[in-house]
Amino acid sequence: MIDLAKSHRSIRSYTSQEVDEALLEDILLAGLRSSSAGNMQTWSVIVTRDEALKRRLYDIHRYQRFILEAPVLLTFCADVFRMREWIRVNDSKQSFDDFLGFLTGTVDAVIAAQTIALAAESEGLGICYLGTTWWGAAEIIELLELPPGVFPVTSFTVGYPAEDPPLRDRLPLDLIVHQEKYQRMSDEEVRASHAEREKNAWARYTASKRLKAKLEAAGITRVTDYYTSEFKYSKELHRDVSEMLIATLQEQGLWL
Repeated sequence: MIDLAKSHRSIRSYTSQEVDEALLEDILLAGLRSSSAGNMQTWSVIVTRDEALKRRLYDIHRYQRFILEAPVLLTFCADVFRMREWIRVNDSKQSFDDFLGFLTGTVDAVIAAQTIALAAESEGLGICYLGTTWWGAAEIIELLELPPGVFPVTSFTVGYPAEDPPLRDRLPLDLIVHQEKYQRMSDEEVRASHAEREKNAWARYTASKRLKAKLEAAGITRVTDYYTSEFKYSKELHRDVSEMLIATLQEQGLWL
């Protein structure tokens, strides 16, 4: 299990081999055993195999080609609708239609997603998470006909790998793990501890002639400049998506 977790790579190229229905069901069943707040399991997952739907989701997820290659796309949702329906039919006092309900369901959904991801990888399948789920939340809700109280929080593709990429670099463990209390670093420590990451990331970015030309034209010479540029995660993007998410949470009855 530890070796499997340590060997994770995002797979962005898939063969045409289908994922057997029984195998997929077994992998999804592993997710049911995931930890869940109050054992309420306030999450759901939408399985997409239909090519027309995948094409629509490909558009929403900003044209990532491997979405069309993968035989399966899983969309994980915070889901308090199901819990509230159970409460309603029993004439019990209602709750969970608020931001805490959304956060509880989000944590449940992400825990289940990672359990299912590891189960898929243990069977020789590849996966790739889609951070664009947040960016396209309102459109995903409409396309997948998610009722009030249901909100997409993450997605990933599933299929048989057609590539064998190297392991992507990660930050040193001591930057992530803090003993007893959070440890803040000096400026010198920040620079030194990120130096290897910056070197590897810059080499990867500039290996692409197209991206290298963009970076040079924009005068970008550091990885951190790229991260906050219009090409990746600009402040304008974060502001626009944040405003959309708050508005959509309100529409889904999950804000206050």
